[in-house]
Amino acid sequence: MLKFIWNSWWRNKERFILLMVGMLIVSTGLSYLLGVTQANNGTVVNELQKRWDSSYHIVVRPEGSRSVTEDLNLLEPNYMSGLEGGITREQYETVQQIADVDVAAPIAMIGSTYSSSFTQTHTFDKAGLYRLKMNTLIDTGIEKINDFQDLKAYFWVGWMPNGDSTHIGIGPTALYEEFPLSYGSDVMLAGIDPVAEAKLVGLDDAVQATEFSRYFNDEDVPEPYDEDITTIPILMSSKDYVDASINYTIEEVDVDTTDQEAFIKTYLDQGKDEYLDSLKGTEVASYDFTAQQMHDNITKHILEGTPQPQDPRVTVDYTWLAEKASPLVYEGVTSPFPKRWPYSYQIKPFLAEGQVAYGQESMYRKSNKYAEDLNDAPKVKYNYIGLFDPSKLKLSKDPLTELPMETYFPASADWVMNSKDEPVNPPTTVKPTNNPYSFLTKPPSMLTTLDAAFAIAGDKAISAIRVNVKGVDVLNEESEAKLQAVAKEIEDQTGLITDVTLGSSPQYAVTYLPGLKGESALGWIQQPWIKLGSSITIFQEAKLGFSGVVASVILVAMLYVFSSNIIMLYARKKEFAILLSLGWRPSQLSKLLFLEATILGSMVALIS
Repeated sequence: MLKFIWNSWWRNKERFILLMVGMLIVSTGLSYLLGVTQANNGTVVNELQKRWDSSYHIVVRPEGSRSVTEDLNLLEPNYMSGLEGGITREQYETVQQIADVDVAAPIAMIGSTYSSSFTQTHTFDKAGLYRLKMNTLIDTGIEKINDFQDLKAYFWVGWMPNGDSTHIGIGPTALYEEFPLSYGSDVMLAGIDPVAEAKLVGLDDAVQATEFSRYFNDEDVPEPYDEDITTIPILMSSKDYVDASINYTIEEVDVDTTDQEAFIKTYLDQGKDEYLDSLKGTEVASYDFTAQQMHDNITKHILEGTPQPQDPRVTVDYTWLAEKASPLVYEGVTSPFPKRWPYSYQIKPFLAEGQVAYGQESMYRKSNKYAEDLNDAPKVKYNYIGLFDPSKLKLSKDPLTELPMETYFPASADWVMNSKDEPVNPPTTVKPTNNPYSFLTKPPSMLTTLDAAFAIAGDKAISAIRVNVKGVDVLNEESEAKLQAVAKEIEDQTGLITDVTLGSSPQYAVTYLPGLKGESALGWIQQPWIKLGSSITIFQEAKLGFSGVVASVILVAMLYVFSSNIIMLYARKKEFAILLSLGWRPSQLSKLLFLEATILGSMVALIS
């Protein structure tokens, strides 16, 4: 039969040549199309592979910590700074023991505390009454905030009260005594597992090693200092991140204080500070300091192993943890420009409850105090063991794979539109503040151990666990399946919630900051949020598209062979009629046509 097919082609050379030309055109075209599609698919997969890596693969959080934004698989860039706790040590150890978990690094946002220092002192060389005026300025990028504007304090130099004169409220100061000028701010204290954190981000390698600066070791445990005071080890960050400053102005008050009894009587009769505020003063000195300068003073003493200078006016050597972490609450709103920002939200402000620092009547985060009475809040004494530089951490710095690492860096944000929806040109970088109730907060400047976190915050101190999984270095369906399996096993064994963060990508969204009570709205803030699972979704779509092209190529080849045989059938009707009259059976003709089609298809496949 093969000889018969060859003789038929040889007798009809023109038809055979046309058949070969068509076959070459189809096979070459299909080959080129398939090659281009495969090359594009490879480019997509290679680019996704570059974006596959991230600082951690899965984040584990307490039940009930999801926000409204996660309905669209959007994880807010500020989420970790607002988690106060909710995970126990037993749950953490369960996560560690899961077979495919490589690293499980917990983070416990313990709370907000006050840290201060001073580098400058003023010496009074003349007796009299002095007024100390303090003005602080914080630049958030959107506005300049005066936390303390013309805050005044009075000091009577060269006078020591006696009897019942101590109640009058004017601080006595000795002549030629150094008067300290301090500045401080609220910082977040966070607890970590030193071994896990070193493995996750290389925190141990980021420590500035000196004789007096080192990483955590087994001896760094919380210890009782007094009846209700705990000494905890502290690893301090070298960065402060706040653009803030303070001005001290010292004025000599124009009043006669030689007759002490007469002055005190006038002072008490005419309203105390109201009377003093009405008096004129002559400036004798002015000092300016930045928050970073004061922070550098603290870190300098850590590196040198010298004790922190103490303000003699402060009679205690410990501090209180006043506030727990508090989340932002988002509400969905219409985007001002949906094509540019398909996702938009608004911050829900809260009214202050009771006495709140900074004198605020409302704030962007709900007050979350340890205790209504500050004296009932946890008291801690810091044992500074070292200093670390967050810029030396082993983190993913690619903006396309960067995940929230608020343990070390503030979330990035840009002010893009004002409250009237008018563009801010150029956009302004938003900076964090010292205020724990603000929209953009500072990362923790102080790190302590997980044991210290449990000692202070209780049995559910852990806020989140960042997990790395073994064997997910390559972007494919097997890696995604393993991630999902580990995430499900964590949920089943601990009752916590998980999100797969490996393979996520940034998604710009805008947030509207309404005005707090008595203040105007600030406008729209753009931030890179985290779109969960975007890489694997694109990978699956690319793979599906490639499979579709392959199926289309096979279908076109089949149609070509089928149509070619139909045309040949009509052209050879007489030939087939003669064969049937000579005794050929129809099944033999079918085998002949099938064999010819197989030969043509094989040649097309060979050329391709």
